[in-house]
Amino acid sequence: MILGLTGGYCAGKNAVAAILEKRGWTCIDVDRLGHEAIDLSRDAIVGRFGPTVLSPDGRIDRKAVARIVFSDPAALADQEAIVHPIAIRLTDERIAAAEARATGAGRVSLICVNAALLYRAPQAARCDAILEVRAPLLSRVRRAMSRDGIGARRALERVMRQRSFWRLRSASGRPIVALRNSGSIEDLEISTSRALSAALAGSGDQG
Repeated sequence: MILGLTGGYCAGKNAVAAILEKRGWTCIDVDRLGHEAIDLSRDAIVGRFGPTVLSPDGRIDRKAVARIVFSDPAALADQEAIVHPIAIRLTDERIAAAEARATGAGRVSLICVNAALLYRAPQAARCDAILEVRAPLLSRVRRAMSRDGIGARRALERVMRQRSFWRLRSASGRPIVALRNSGSIEDLEISTSRALSAALAGSGDQG
Protein backbone atom coordinates (compact mmCIF):
# COMPACT_ATOMS: atom_id res chain seq x y z
CA MET A 1 0.00 0.00 0.00
CA ILE A 2 1.11 3.54 -0.74
CA LEU A 3 -0.21 6.21 1.60
CA GLY A 4 0.12 9.88 0.76
CA LEU A 5 0.88 12.31 3.57
CA THR A 6 0.63 16.04 3.08
CA GLY A 7 -0.12 19.23 4.93
CA GLY A 8 0.56 22.93 4.92
CA TYR A 9 3.63 24.68 6.26
CA CYS A 10 4.13 23.79 9.95
CA ALA A 11 0.89 21.79 10.15
CA GLY A 12 2.79 18.84 11.63
CA LYS A 13 3.03 16.27 8.85
CA ASN A 14 6.57 15.26 9.82
CA ALA A 15 5.36 14.50 13.33
CA VAL A 16 2.72 12.23 11.78
CA ALA A 17 5.38 10.59 9.62
CA ALA A 18 7.39 9.80 12.76
CA ILE A 19 4.32 8.17 14.30
CA LEU A 20 3.76 6.07 11.17
CA GLU A 21 7.40 4.96 11.13
CA LYS A 22 7.01 3.66 14.69
CA ARG A 23 4.11 1.59 13.39
CA GLY A 24 6.14 -0.05 10.65
CA TRP A 25 5.60 2.28 7.72
CA THR A 26 8.47 3.23 5.44
CA CYS A 27 8.21 7.01 5.09
CA ILE A 28 9.76 8.68 2.05
CA ASP A 29 10.42 12.36 2.73
CA VAL A 30 9.98 13.97 -0.68
CA ASP A 31 10.93 17.40 0.65
CA ARG A 32 14.27 15.99 1.79
CA LEU A 33 14.73 14.31 -1.57
CA GLY A 34 14.15 17.74 -3.08
CA HIS A 35 17.23 18.93 -1.20
CA GLU A 36 19.17 15.99 -2.60
CA ALA A 37 17.91 16.85 -6.07
CA ILE A 38 19.19 20.41 -5.63
CA ASP A 39 22.65 19.07 -4.78
CA LEU A 40 22.56 16.82 -7.84
CA SER A 41 21.48 19.80 -9.98
CA ARG A 42 24.33 22.02 -8.80
CA ASP A 43 25.82 22.81 -12.19
CA ALA A 44 22.48 23.52 -13.85
CA ILE A 45 21.36 25.78 -11.00
CA VAL A 46 24.62 27.74 -11.05
CA GLY A 47 24.32 28.01 -14.81
CA ARG A 48 20.87 29.55 -14.43
CA PHE A 49 21.31 31.75 -11.35
CA GLY A 50 25.05 32.39 -11.21
CA PRO A 51 27.78 31.66 -8.62
CA THR A 52 26.12 33.83 -5.95
CA VAL A 53 23.90 30.84 -5.07
CA LEU A 54 26.93 28.84 -3.93
CA SER A 55 27.90 28.58 -0.28
CA PRO A 56 31.59 28.83 0.78
CA ASP A 57 31.93 25.03 0.60
CA GLY A 58 30.86 25.00 -3.05
CA ARG A 59 27.40 23.53 -2.48
CA ILE A 60 24.12 25.18 -3.40
CA ASP A 61 22.91 27.67 -0.79
CA ARG A 62 19.20 26.84 -0.76
CA LYS A 63 18.32 30.05 1.07
CA ALA A 64 20.07 32.09 -1.60
CA VAL A 65 18.10 30.29 -4.30
CA ALA A 66 14.88 30.78 -2.33
CA ARG A 67 15.45 34.54 -2.09
CA ILE A 68 15.66 34.67 -5.89
CA VAL A 69 12.84 32.36 -6.91
CA PHE A 70 10.19 33.39 -4.39
CA SER A 71 10.26 36.95 -5.74
CA ASP A 72 10.35 35.98 -9.42
CA PRO A 73 7.77 33.55 -10.85
CA ALA A 74 9.83 32.97 -14.00
CA ALA A 75 12.90 32.10 -11.93
CA LEU A 76 10.80 29.75 -9.81
CA ALA A 77 9.53 27.98 -12.93
CA ASP A 78 13.10 27.59 -14.17
CA GLN A 79 14.27 26.22 -10.82
CA GLU A 80 11.40 23.72 -10.71
CA ALA A 81 12.12 22.60 -14.28
CA ILE A 82 15.67 21.79 -13.21
CA VAL A 83 14.99 20.14 -9.87
CA HIS A 84 11.57 18.49 -10.04
CA PRO A 85 12.37 15.76 -12.61
CA ILE A 86 15.28 14.60 -10.44
CA ALA A 87 13.17 14.67 -7.26
CA ILE A 88 10.47 12.64 -9.02
CA ARG A 89 13.04 10.06 -10.13
CA LEU A 90 14.52 9.80 -6.63
CA THR A 91 11.05 9.32 -5.14
CA ASP A 92 10.19 6.55 -7.58
CA GLU A 93 13.50 4.86 -6.79
CA ARG A 94 12.80 4.97 -3.04
CA ILE A 95 9.30 3.54 -3.55
CA ALA A 96 10.64 0.70 -5.71
CA ALA A 97 13.36 -0.09 -3.16
CA ALA A 98 10.85 -0.18 -0.30
CA GLU A 99 8.54 -2.47 -2.27
CA ALA A 100 11.44 -4.77 -3.09
CA ARG A 101 12.49 -4.98 0.56
CA ALA A 102 8.95 -5.87 1.61
CA THR A 103 8.64 -8.50 -1.10
CA GLY A 104 11.98 -10.01 -0.13
CA ALA A 105 10.84 -10.20 3.48
CA GLY A 106 7.53 -11.79 2.51
CA ARG A 107 5.37 -8.99 3.84
CA VAL A 108 2.98 -6.38 2.50
CA SER A 109 4.68 -3.09 1.74
CA LEU A 110 3.50 -0.12 3.81
CA ILE A 111 4.90 2.99 2.15
CA CYS A 112 4.16 6.58 3.09
CA VAL A 113 4.98 9.33 0.59
CA ASN A 114 5.44 12.44 2.73
CA ALA A 115 5.30 15.62 0.61
CA ALA A 116 4.15 19.16 1.26
CA LEU A 117 3.21 19.54 -2.43
CA LEU A 118 1.94 16.01 -2.89
CA TYR A 119 -0.88 17.09 -5.22
CA ARG A 120 1.67 18.47 -7.68
CA ALA A 121 3.64 15.21 -7.74
CA PRO A 122 2.87 12.34 -10.12
CA GLN A 123 3.17 9.93 -7.19
CA ALA A 124 -0.15 11.25 -5.87
CA ALA A 125 -1.87 9.16 -8.53
CA ARG A 126 -0.21 6.03 -7.09
CA CYS A 127 -1.50 6.59 -3.55
CA ASP A 128 -4.22 4.30 -2.29
CA ALA A 129 -5.27 6.96 0.22
CA ILE A 130 -4.07 10.37 1.38
CA LEU A 131 -3.81 11.90 4.84
CA GLU A 132 -4.04 15.69 5.03
CA VAL A 133 -2.62 17.11 8.25
CA ARG A 134 -4.39 20.28 9.32
CA ALA A 135 -3.75 22.64 12.21
CA PRO A 136 -5.12 26.00 13.38
CA LEU A 137 -3.49 29.00 11.73
CA LEU A 138 -2.21 30.44 15.01
CA SER A 139 -0.58 27.13 15.95
CA ARG A 140 1.17 26.97 12.59
CA VAL A 141 2.48 30.52 12.88
CA ARG A 142 3.78 29.84 16.37
CA ARG A 143 5.51 26.63 15.26
CA ALA A 144 7.11 28.45 12.34
CA MET A 145 8.41 31.21 14.59
CA SER A 146 9.87 28.68 17.01
CA ARG A 147 11.21 26.19 14.47
CA ASP A 148 12.54 28.54 11.80
CA GLY A 149 13.41 31.55 13.94
CA ILE A 150 11.31 33.98 11.90
CA GLY A 151 8.84 36.71 12.78
CA ALA A 152 5.07 36.36 12.79
CA ARG A 153 4.61 38.27 9.52
CA ARG A 154 7.07 36.14 7.60
CA ALA A 155 5.61 32.96 9.09
CA LEU A 156 2.12 34.01 7.97
CA GLU A 157 3.43 34.79 4.48
CA ARG A 158 4.86 31.27 4.20
CA VAL A 159 1.58 29.74 5.34
CA MET A 160 -0.41 31.76 2.82
CA ARG A 161 2.03 31.10 -0.04
CA GLN A 162 1.18 27.39 0.02
CA ARG A 163 -2.58 27.81 -0.11
CA SER A 164 -2.87 27.85 -3.89
CA PHE A 165 -1.48 24.32 -4.14
CA TRP A 166 -4.45 22.90 -2.24
CA ARG A 167 -6.65 23.66 -5.25
CA LEU A 168 -4.85 20.80 -6.99
CA ARG A 169 -6.47 18.18 -4.78
CA SER A 170 -7.14 14.88 -6.45
CA ALA A 171 -10.62 14.28 -7.79
CA SER A 172 -10.00 10.68 -8.74
CA GLY A 173 -12.03 9.22 -5.89
CA ARG A 174 -9.17 7.99 -3.70
CA PRO A 175 -9.85 8.55 0.01
CA ILE A 176 -8.57 11.87 1.34
CA VAL A 177 -8.73 11.89 5.13
CA ALA A 178 -8.27 15.02 7.25
CA LEU A 179 -6.02 14.59 10.28
CA ARG A 180 -6.36 17.34 12.91
CA ASN A 181 -3.26 18.44 14.79
CA SER A 182 -4.35 20.94 17.41
CA GLY A 183 -3.18 19.45 20.72
CA SER A 184 -0.40 17.45 22.32
CA ILE A 185 1.68 14.70 20.75
CA GLU A 186 -0.52 12.23 22.60
CA ASP A 187 -3.56 13.76 20.94
CA LEU A 188 -1.81 13.52 17.59
CA GLU A 189 -1.12 9.81 18.16
CA ILE A 190 -4.85 9.25 18.65
CA SER A 191 -5.79 11.40 15.65
CA THR A 192 -3.29 9.53 13.49
CA SER A 193 -4.72 6.16 14.52
CA ARG A 194 -8.23 7.26 13.64
CA ALA A 195 -7.24 8.84 10.33
CA LEU A 196 -5.15 5.84 9.34
CA SER A 197 -8.02 3.47 10.09
CA ALA A 198 -10.35 5.60 7.96
CA ALA A 199 -7.82 5.69 5.12
CA LEU A 200 -7.26 1.94 5.19
CA ALA A 201 -10.97 1.25 5.31
CA GLY A 202 -11.64 3.63 2.43
CA SER A 203 -8.91 2.12 0.28
CA GLY A 204 -10.05 -1.42 0.95
CA ASP A 205 -6.65 -2.26 2.45
CA GLN A 206 -6.49 -3.72 5.91
CA GLY A 207 -2.76 -2.99 6.27
